[in-house]
Amino acid sequence: MVRRNLFPVAGTDLGNRTGRNVAARDPFTALQTEMNRLFDDLWQGLGTGAPAAGAGGALAAPQIDLQEDDENLYVVAELPGMSEDDVELTYNDGVLRIAGEKKAEHEDQDRQVHVTERAYGRFERQIPLHRAVNEEQISAAFKDGVLTVTLPKSEAEGQARRIEVQRAA
Repeated sequence: MVRRNLFPVAGTDLGNRTGRNVAARDPFTALQTEMNRLFDDLWQGLGTGAPAAGAGGALAAPQIDLQEDDENLYVVAELPGMSEDDVELTYNDGVLRIAGEKKAEHEDQDRQVHVTERAYGRFERQIPLHRAVNEEQISAAFKDGVLTVTLPKSEAEGQARRIEVQRAA
């Protein structure tokens, strides 16, 4: 019978009984850690949730709130550490696109970086609105890392039209 090592740690690490490296002593903890890392990477790649630590410079799509009142739709997006110059907004065919890039900030080049958990890089989020919008009056404001886009509803919205069904010839 061929015996393979199924543990992600070296055989000498399994003898570590100091209590400092639980994953080295317990193969189930090591498996759990690897599964958590796998799912963190998966969710990061899909652009949902918060960016995982050490995600390699990828910035997840911004988290948004979509709100509505009688006159307007509001899209509120969190963009921490960014300014209005870093963000690009477009509206086309009922889809609001928020894109931008967060650049790495290294104030002191003489410092040696040990850990970087903050995410940097390019991002884009497209939000289908499924509602008629007055494109000429769309406005946006940026304050304290929060972008608020106001999209006035179009007057043509809300009027249902009955379509008569004809028998095909």
